[in-house]
Amino acid sequence: MTTIPAPAGYRWRQPRLIRGWEPVQLIGRMKILAAREGIELPKTYQLIRDIYLWEHHRADLPAPVASLLGRIFDGPNPFATGPITHLPMKAARTRGR
Repeated sequence: MTTIPAPAGYRWRQPRLIRGWEPVQLIGRMKILAAREGIELPKTYQLIRDIYLWEHHRADLPAPVASLLGRIFDGPNPFATGPITHLPMKAARTRGR
């Protein structure tokens, strides 16, 4: 079976969607990690807005939020430099099957 690459906009949401997380579930994980590290995050409604705008290529994420996402998605901070590469190749290949 042939797989079709995801549109560019989807790539930014893919790490969250492939895990089956709603935005508030992702934010919950961010809050847990931030609390462990002593990082103060904005209110939940602001984080929902920030994640939405980022996933739709309308705004950049604040540095603390981007850093948390990089660690939540099990890799180095993918937002620091270079192209977005959130998913390991194995996960990307098995999704289309």
